[in-house]
Amino acid sequence: MRIVEGLRIKDAVKELFIKLNYSPVSLEKVSFVSPEMSDFERQLAGIIDENMQKSKTETRPLCQDCGVAQVFVKIGKNVTFSDAPSLEILINKGVEEAYGEGMLRKSTVTDPFERKNEGKNLPAFIHCELCDGDTFEIYGMAKGGGSENVSAQKMLVPAVGREGVADFVFETLKNAGGKGCPPYFVGVGVGGTFDTVAALAKKALLEQVCEDSELLEMIEEKVKSLGFGVLGFPGKCPIKAVFVKKAPTHIAMMPAAVALNCHSFRVGKVVL
Repeated sequence: MRIVEGLRIKDAVKELFIKLNYSPVSLEKVSFVSPEMSDFERQLAGIIDENMQKSKTETRPLCQDCGVAQVFVKIGKNVTFSDAPSLEILINKGVEEAYGEGMLRKSTVTDPFERKNEGKNLPAFIHCELCDGDTFEIYGMAKGGGSENVSAQKMLVPAVGREGVADFVFETLKNAGGKGCPPYFVGVGVGGTFDTVAALAKKALLEQVCEDSELLEMIEEKVKSLGFGVLGFPGKCPIKAVFVKKAPTHIAMMPAAVALNCHSFRVGKVVL
């Protein structure tokens, strides 16, 4: 059995979320400028590129919306931790310190109706996945309200197939328009159940994988007719990347979810 010190876990989470908001590894080699853009769209994309560079060099958050903290943990059965009764306590403490010491905007309210903000950006929204061996990986996502609000989930029937899922992705993007700050990074989840498919779409964003190339090609072909581009202005580049994850499901179901992420694509991981 391998024991990981709780202080190490807490500090790793803190450092991860500070880095996510200033210079995430997910944007290190990304440029939003593309050859097919018009001069106007290329100018807008250049401003986003400049913003990313200034965020890194001037230590300013990529976006004024520093997001809620979403954490996905892969922990092996041969791993345990010390210094706290639960892993959630250590993760939440790391997030609280990150948003405090990192001078990041706290956006989480404790009640959806009362809207009280306690200034801690807690709780973190945590998903844990048990696996074999001594794996201990922590994936983090700082997800803003704008792109989360235009994400969508739908219970499709199996008969619609890949075409139906691609149509759903297209309709989600069409309805989103510029409200979620494109170019979008798109996470698509297919399969599972009503309560798991949205998490699957988020995992597609976190892991940046594609498990169905045929579906990907359909989506990329359909989005060419969306008619908007950078920040929702007329253009040709509404998306930057599409990722797909699949899961087993019931014979009568085909759940689908589309997790849209704005151009401030803030995801990363630490391996302990």
